[in-house]
Amino acid sequence: MTPARRGGCGCAVPLLGLFLLFFGLPLTMLLVAPAIAAHIVAGASQAQAVYLQEWLWASTGSLPLALVLVRSVLNRNGRLRRQRLVKRWPGMLARALALLGVMNATAFLTLNPGEHVIEDGMGPLLGAAAAGIGALIAVSLWDRRPRRVTLGEVRTAAAEADRVLRRVRAQNDRVRRQADQVQARLVQLRTRPPGRPDVEFHALRTFHRESYQCADTAHLAYQSAQTSMRTMSQLVRRARFAPHRLGLPGRARAEMHAAATHLAQSHLELRAQVDQGLGMVRTLNANTSELKFEIRDSCGPQGEEWFEALELRIEKAREERAGGLR
Repeated sequence: MTPARRGGCGCAVPLLGLFLLFFGLPLTMLLVAPAIAAHIVAGASQAQAVYLQEWLWASTGSLPLALVLVRSVLNRNGRLRRQRLVKRWPGMLARALALLGVMNATAFLTLNPGEHVIEDGMGPLLGAAAAGIGALIAVSLWDRRPRRVTLGEVRTAAAEADRVLRRVRAQNDRVRRQADQVQARLVQLRTRPPGRPDVEFHALRTFHRESYQCADTAHLAYQSAQTSMRTMSQLVRRARFAPHRLGLPGRARAEMHAAATHLAQSHLELRAQVDQGLGMVRTLNANTSELKFEIRDSCGPQGEEWFEALELRIEKAREERAGGLR
Protein backbone atom coordinates (compact mmCIF):
# COMPACT_ATOMS: atom_id res chain seq x y z
CA MET A 1 0.00 0.00 0.00
CA THR A 2 2.86 2.41 0.72
CA PRO A 3 4.32 2.45 -2.85
CA ALA A 4 0.87 3.15 -4.28
CA ARG A 5 0.40 6.13 -2.01
CA ARG A 6 3.80 7.52 -2.95
CA GLY A 7 2.93 7.12 -6.62
CA GLY A 8 -0.32 9.03 -6.09
CA CYS A 9 1.51 11.91 -4.42
CA GLY A 10 4.06 11.94 -7.22
CA CYS A 11 1.31 12.34 -9.81
CA ALA A 12 -0.31 15.16 -7.88
CA VAL A 13 2.73 17.43 -8.14
CA PRO A 14 2.86 17.45 -11.98
CA LEU A 15 -0.91 17.93 -12.10
CA LEU A 16 -0.63 20.95 -9.81
CA GLY A 17 2.17 22.31 -11.96
CA LEU A 18 0.11 21.86 -15.12
CA PHE A 19 -2.85 23.61 -13.50
CA LEU A 20 -0.72 26.60 -12.53
CA LEU A 21 0.91 26.66 -15.98
CA PHE A 22 -2.30 26.56 -18.01
CA PHE A 23 -4.58 28.56 -15.69
CA GLY A 24 -2.51 30.50 -13.17
CA LEU A 25 -0.23 32.32 -15.59
CA PRO A 26 -3.03 33.34 -18.04
CA LEU A 27 -5.04 34.71 -15.10
CA THR A 28 -1.97 36.56 -13.86
CA MET A 29 -1.40 38.06 -17.30
CA LEU A 30 -5.02 39.22 -17.39
CA LEU A 31 -4.69 40.82 -13.96
CA VAL A 32 -1.46 42.65 -14.85
CA ALA A 33 -2.62 43.65 -18.35
CA PRO A 34 -2.65 47.36 -17.37
CA ALA A 35 0.99 47.14 -16.31
CA ILE A 36 1.92 45.35 -19.53
CA ALA A 37 0.15 48.03 -21.59
CA ALA A 38 1.96 50.74 -19.65
CA HIS A 39 5.24 48.85 -20.17
CA ILE A 40 4.67 48.79 -23.93
CA VAL A 41 3.88 52.53 -24.00
CA ALA A 42 6.86 53.41 -21.82
CA GLY A 43 9.23 51.23 -23.84
CA ALA A 44 8.13 52.69 -27.18
CA SER A 45 9.11 49.47 -28.89
CA GLN A 46 7.72 49.08 -32.39
CA ALA A 47 7.91 45.29 -32.08
CA GLN A 48 5.59 45.30 -29.08
CA ALA A 49 3.41 48.26 -30.07
CA VAL A 50 1.34 46.01 -32.31
CA TYR A 51 0.10 44.19 -29.16
CA LEU A 52 -0.91 47.36 -27.28
CA GLN A 53 -4.54 47.24 -28.40
CA GLU A 54 -4.94 43.63 -27.23
CA TRP A 55 -3.48 44.42 -23.81
CA LEU A 56 -5.74 47.45 -23.47
CA TRP A 57 -8.76 45.27 -24.17
CA ALA A 58 -7.48 42.68 -21.68
CA SER A 59 -7.20 45.44 -19.07
CA THR A 60 -10.99 45.78 -19.06
CA GLY A 61 -11.26 42.27 -17.60
CA SER A 62 -8.69 42.74 -14.84
CA LEU A 63 -11.02 44.50 -12.38
CA PRO A 64 -13.92 41.97 -12.64
CA LEU A 65 -11.43 39.12 -12.20
CA ALA A 66 -9.91 40.84 -9.17
CA LEU A 67 -13.39 41.25 -7.68
CA VAL A 68 -14.05 37.53 -8.14
CA LEU A 69 -10.77 36.63 -6.45
CA VAL A 70 -11.38 38.98 -3.52
CA ARG A 71 -14.92 37.68 -3.12
CA SER A 72 -13.65 34.08 -3.08
CA VAL A 73 -11.31 34.64 -0.11
CA LEU A 74 -13.86 36.45 2.06
CA ASN A 75 -15.43 34.41 4.83
CA ARG A 76 -19.20 34.13 4.95
CA ASN A 77 -19.18 35.35 8.55
CA GLY A 78 -16.23 37.70 8.06
CA ARG A 79 -16.15 41.41 8.76
CA LEU A 80 -16.93 42.56 5.23
CA ARG A 81 -19.74 40.18 4.25
CA ARG A 82 -21.57 40.89 7.51
CA GLN A 83 -21.92 44.54 6.53
CA ARG A 84 -24.84 46.02 4.67
CA LEU A 85 -24.86 45.91 0.89
CA VAL A 86 -24.10 49.63 0.52
CA LYS A 87 -20.83 49.10 2.43
CA ARG A 88 -20.01 45.57 1.30
CA TRP A 89 -19.51 46.21 -2.42
CA PRO A 90 -17.43 49.40 -2.04
CA GLY A 91 -15.26 47.46 0.41
CA MET A 92 -14.75 44.62 -2.07
CA LEU A 93 -14.06 47.15 -4.85
CA ALA A 94 -11.41 48.86 -2.74
CA ARG A 95 -9.71 45.53 -2.02
CA ALA A 96 -9.85 44.52 -5.67
CA LEU A 97 -8.20 47.81 -6.66
CA ALA A 98 -5.55 47.26 -4.00
CA LEU A 99 -4.91 43.75 -5.36
CA LEU A 100 -4.52 45.13 -8.88
CA GLY A 101 -2.28 47.90 -7.62
CA VAL A 102 0.09 45.50 -5.88
CA MET A 103 0.28 43.10 -8.81
CA ASN A 104 0.60 45.72 -11.53
CA ALA A 105 3.20 47.71 -9.63
CA THR A 106 5.25 44.54 -9.14
CA ALA A 107 4.96 43.58 -12.79
CA PHE A 108 5.74 47.08 -14.13
CA LEU A 109 8.78 47.58 -11.90
CA THR A 110 10.26 44.16 -12.69
CA LEU A 111 9.78 44.22 -16.47
CA ASN A 112 12.94 45.45 -18.20
CA PRO A 113 12.78 48.01 -21.03
CA GLY A 114 12.32 46.31 -24.37
CA GLU A 115 11.55 42.96 -22.71
CA HIS A 116 8.99 40.83 -24.49
CA VAL A 117 6.29 39.91 -22.01
CA ILE A 118 5.45 36.50 -23.39
CA GLU A 119 8.97 35.35 -24.17
CA ASP A 120 11.05 37.09 -21.49
CA GLY A 121 8.56 38.10 -18.80
CA MET A 122 8.12 34.81 -16.91
CA GLY A 123 10.03 36.09 -13.87
CA PRO A 124 8.02 39.33 -13.52
CA LEU A 125 4.77 37.42 -14.00
CA LEU A 126 5.68 34.95 -11.27
CA GLY A 127 6.64 37.84 -9.01
CA ALA A 128 3.31 39.53 -9.68
CA ALA A 129 1.46 36.26 -8.99
CA ALA A 130 3.31 35.87 -5.67
CA ALA A 131 2.48 39.46 -4.74
CA GLY A 132 -1.18 38.84 -5.60
CA ILE A 133 -1.31 35.69 -3.51
CA GLY A 134 0.21 37.60 -0.61
CA ALA A 135 -2.37 40.37 -1.01
CA LEU A 136 -5.24 37.87 -1.07
CA ILE A 137 -3.91 36.17 2.07
CA ALA A 138 -3.72 39.56 3.79
CA VAL A 139 -7.31 40.36 2.75
CA SER A 140 -8.52 37.00 4.04
CA LEU A 141 -6.72 37.34 7.38
CA TRP A 142 -8.02 40.86 7.88
CA ASP A 143 -11.55 39.77 7.05
CA ARG A 144 -11.42 36.99 9.66
CA ARG A 145 -10.14 39.37 12.33
CA PRO A 146 -12.76 39.67 15.10
CA ARG A 147 -14.57 42.97 15.26
CA ARG A 148 -13.87 45.05 18.32
CA VAL A 149 -16.51 44.53 20.95
CA THR A 150 -18.18 47.51 22.62
CA LEU A 151 -19.21 48.02 26.23
CA GLY A 152 -22.87 48.15 25.19
CA GLU A 153 -22.63 44.80 23.42
CA VAL A 154 -21.06 43.16 26.46
CA ARG A 155 -23.69 44.58 28.80
CA THR A 156 -26.51 43.51 26.47
CA ALA A 157 -25.09 40.00 26.23
CA ALA A 158 -24.67 39.83 30.01
CA ALA A 159 -28.29 40.89 30.54
CA GLU A 160 -29.46 38.26 28.03
CA ALA A 161 -27.35 35.61 29.77
CA ASP A 162 -28.97 36.53 33.08
CA ARG A 163 -32.46 36.21 31.57
CA VAL A 164 -31.68 32.82 30.05
CA LEU A 165 -30.11 31.72 33.34
CA ARG A 166 -33.28 32.62 35.25
CA ARG A 167 -35.41 30.64 32.79
CA VAL A 168 -33.13 27.62 32.99
CA ARG A 169 -33.14 27.69 36.80
CA ALA A 170 -36.94 27.83 36.84
CA GLN A 171 -37.06 24.96 34.36
CA ASN A 172 -34.66 22.96 36.52
CA ASP A 173 -36.97 23.44 39.51
CA ARG A 174 -39.94 22.15 37.53
CA VAL A 175 -38.02 19.12 36.26
CA ARG A 176 -36.72 18.38 39.76
CA ARG A 177 -40.22 18.52 41.26
CA GLN A 178 -41.64 16.31 38.53
CA ALA A 179 -38.80 13.79 38.90
CA ASP A 180 -39.36 13.64 42.67
CA GLN A 181 -43.08 13.09 42.16
CA VAL A 182 -42.47 10.29 39.64
CA GLN A 183 -40.00 8.64 42.00
CA ALA A 184 -42.45 8.89 44.89
CA ARG A 185 -45.23 7.45 42.75
CA LEU A 186 -43.01 4.53 41.74
CA VAL A 187 -42.26 3.78 45.38
CA GLN A 188 -45.97 3.97 46.15
CA LEU A 189 -46.87 1.58 43.34
CA ARG A 190 -44.21 -0.92 44.31
CA THR A 191 -45.23 -0.99 47.97
CA ARG A 192 -49.01 -0.51 47.83
CA PRO A 193 -51.48 -3.32 48.47
CA PRO A 194 -53.88 -4.31 45.67
CA GLY A 195 -56.49 -1.60 45.29
CA ARG A 196 -58.88 -0.32 42.65
CA PRO A 197 -56.98 -0.52 39.38
CA ASP A 198 -59.70 1.14 37.33
CA VAL A 199 -59.56 4.38 39.34
CA GLU A 200 -55.76 4.21 39.72
CA PHE A 201 -55.26 3.66 36.01
CA HIS A 202 -56.77 6.96 34.84
CA ALA A 203 -54.75 8.97 37.37
CA LEU A 204 -51.54 7.16 36.50
CA ARG A 205 -52.11 7.56 32.77
CA THR A 206 -52.57 11.31 33.18
CA PHE A 207 -49.54 11.50 35.43
CA HIS A 208 -47.41 9.62 32.86
CA ARG A 209 -48.44 12.04 30.11
CA GLU A 210 -47.59 15.03 32.30
CA SER A 211 -44.17 13.56 33.04
CA TYR A 212 -43.02 13.01 29.47
CA GLN A 213 -44.50 16.37 28.41
CA CYS A 214 -42.49 18.02 31.17
CA ALA A 215 -39.33 16.26 29.94
CA ASP A 216 -39.97 17.26 26.30
CA THR A 217 -40.63 20.89 27.20
CA ALA A 218 -37.53 21.03 29.36
CA HIS A 219 -35.36 19.47 26.66
CA LEU A 220 -36.49 22.10 24.14
CA ALA A 221 -35.74 24.84 26.67
CA TYR A 222 -32.24 23.48 27.25
CA GLN A 223 -31.61 23.26 23.49
CA SER A 224 -32.61 26.91 23.15
CA ALA A 225 -30.27 27.81 26.01
CA GLN A 226 -27.43 25.91 24.34
CA THR A 227 -28.01 27.89 21.15
CA SER A 228 -27.78 31.11 23.15
CA MET A 229 -24.57 29.89 24.78
CA ARG A 230 -22.98 29.13 21.42
CA THR A 231 -23.92 32.60 20.19
CA MET A 232 -22.41 34.36 23.20
CA SER A 233 -19.34 32.11 23.64
CA GLN A 234 -17.33 34.01 21.00
CA LEU A 235 -18.33 37.30 22.58
CA VAL A 236 -17.18 35.99 25.96
CA ARG A 237 -13.70 35.31 24.57
CA ARG A 238 -13.50 38.69 22.85
CA ALA A 239 -14.79 40.55 25.89
CA ARG A 240 -12.21 38.89 28.13
CA PHE A 241 -9.37 40.64 26.28
CA ALA A 242 -11.23 43.82 25.31
CA PRO A 243 -10.03 45.96 28.28
CA HIS A 244 -6.41 45.31 27.26
CA ARG A 245 -6.80 45.77 23.50
CA LEU A 246 -8.96 48.84 23.14
CA GLY A 247 -6.67 51.33 24.89
CA LEU A 248 -9.55 52.62 26.99
CA PRO A 249 -9.13 55.21 29.73
CA GLY A 250 -9.10 54.03 33.33
CA ARG A 251 -12.82 54.31 34.13
CA ALA A 252 -13.97 52.84 30.81
CA ARG A 253 -11.45 50.02 31.17
CA ALA A 254 -12.82 49.21 34.63
CA GLU A 255 -16.41 49.21 33.31
CA MET A 256 -15.46 46.92 30.43
CA HIS A 257 -13.62 44.57 32.80
CA ALA A 258 -16.62 44.43 35.16
CA ALA A 259 -19.07 43.78 32.30
CA ALA A 260 -16.79 41.12 30.77
CA THR A 261 -16.37 39.40 34.14
CA HIS A 262 -20.14 39.42 34.68
CA LEU A 263 -20.75 37.96 31.23
CA ALA A 264 -18.14 35.22 31.72
CA GLN A 265 -19.56 34.23 35.11
CA SER A 266 -23.15 34.17 33.83
CA HIS A 267 -22.07 32.11 30.82
CA LEU A 268 -20.23 29.62 33.04
CA GLU A 269 -23.17 29.33 35.46
CA LEU A 270 -25.59 28.93 32.55
CA ARG A 271 -23.55 26.06 31.16
CA ALA A 272 -23.53 24.35 34.56
CA GLN A 273 -27.28 24.79 34.99
CA VAL A 274 -28.01 23.43 31.50
CA ASP A 275 -25.80 20.39 32.09
CA GLN A 276 -27.54 19.78 35.40
CA GLY A 277 -30.95 20.14 33.79
CA LEU A 278 -30.12 17.72 30.99
CA GLY A 279 -29.02 15.20 33.60
CA MET A 280 -32.31 15.59 35.45
CA VAL A 281 -34.23 15.17 32.18
CA ARG A 282 -32.46 11.87 31.59
CA THR A 283 -33.39 10.78 35.09
CA LEU A 284 -36.99 11.88 34.60
CA ASN A 285 -37.21 10.00 31.31
CA ALA A 286 -35.83 6.86 32.92
CA ASN A 287 -38.33 7.07 35.79
CA THR A 288 -41.18 7.81 33.38
CA SER A 289 -40.21 4.72 31.39
CA GLU A 290 -40.34 2.65 34.58
CA LEU A 291 -43.71 4.17 35.36
CA LYS A 292 -45.27 2.86 32.15
CA PHE A 293 -44.17 -0.67 33.05
CA GLU A 294 -45.69 -0.27 36.51
CA ILE A 295 -48.94 0.89 34.92
CA ARG A 296 -48.91 -2.19 32.69
CA ASP A 297 -48.26 -4.56 35.60
CA SER A 298 -50.51 -2.87 38.19
CA CYS A 299 -53.62 -1.72 36.36
CA GLY A 300 -54.99 -4.91 34.88
CA PRO A 301 -56.31 -5.22 31.29
CA GLN A 302 -56.67 -1.45 30.93
CA GLY A 303 -53.02 -0.95 31.76
CA GLU A 304 -51.92 -3.67 29.37
CA GLU A 305 -53.96 -2.27 26.47
CA TRP A 306 -52.69 1.25 27.17
CA PHE A 307 -49.10 -0.02 27.28
CA GLU A 308 -49.40 -1.83 23.94
CA ALA A 309 -50.93 1.23 22.25
CA LEU A 310 -48.19 3.44 23.71
CA GLU A 311 -45.43 1.16 22.44
CA LEU A 312 -46.98 1.19 18.95
CA ARG A 313 -47.03 4.99 18.95
CA ILE A 314 -43.42 5.13 20.11
CA GLU A 315 -42.31 2.70 17.41
CA LYS A 316 -44.21 4.62 14.72
CA ALA A 317 -42.64 7.90 15.81
CA ARG A 318 -39.18 6.28 15.77
CA GLU A 319 -39.73 5.00 12.22
CA GLU A 320 -40.89 8.43 11.05
CA ARG A 321 -37.78 10.10 12.50
CA ALA A 322 -35.57 7.47 10.86
CA GLY A 323 -37.33 8.03 7.53
CA GLY A 324 -36.83 11.77 7.81
CA LEU A 325 -33.09 11.33 8.29
CA ARG A 326 -32.68 9.32 5.08
